[in-house]
Amino acid sequence: MSPTTLLTNPTTTRPPEPDSTMTPPPAEHAPCTWTVTTVEGITLTGTQPDWSMDNPSDTGMTLAQAIDYLRGYAHYTMLPVDPVLPPATLDTDINGTRVRESTSMMFAAQIACHPYAQQPHERVPTASLTIVDAWDFEGLTPADLARFATQIRTQADYFESTVLPDLITAREDWAARHPAAPASSPSKAEPP
Repeated sequence: MSPTTLLTNPTTTRPPEPDSTMTPPPAEHAPCTWTVTTVEGITLTGTQPDWSMDNPSDTGMTLAQAIDYLRGYAHYTMLPVDPVLPPATLDTDINGTRVRESTSMMFAAQIACHPYAQQPHERVPTASLTIVDAWDFEGLTPADLARFATQIRTQADYFESTVLPDLITAREDWAARHPAAPASSPSKAEPP
């Protein structure tokens, strides 16, 4: 079953009457939804994960455009990271002072999910790591190498203590709201 509900006549569709015997969940746990309304009057809705930084809600497109839009859409979050700036980005200015040529980050992490991708394994949250752009690490002094090694160890600890639990939480939340998610993509960390 798709995580999207298609309502062909949204003006006549009403939510069910509330059950007065039920206690509503706290607002912070109520699932958010997104809505895409087409020019034909068709409304597409789906669950908006709490961790996603973007919301695909939109209006004014045809149904075909909405389908293409959702196929290319990704829920994502960029995880905070302390920048690891390799020593190779250090250079000397005309006064002999060491300066950084670049502030590009290494080992950045994000979680993304493409709920309508053609490949089933892309329909559940996965982590992406930006390891390095196009840097060569040349001319490292022992102090430079030691500092860089410490940064890599710190970053590995960050992946394990922050990115991994966030990814597991995102996948468990996704599986709970989308039971058709592929079973071949485990949410728990598997030992190497």
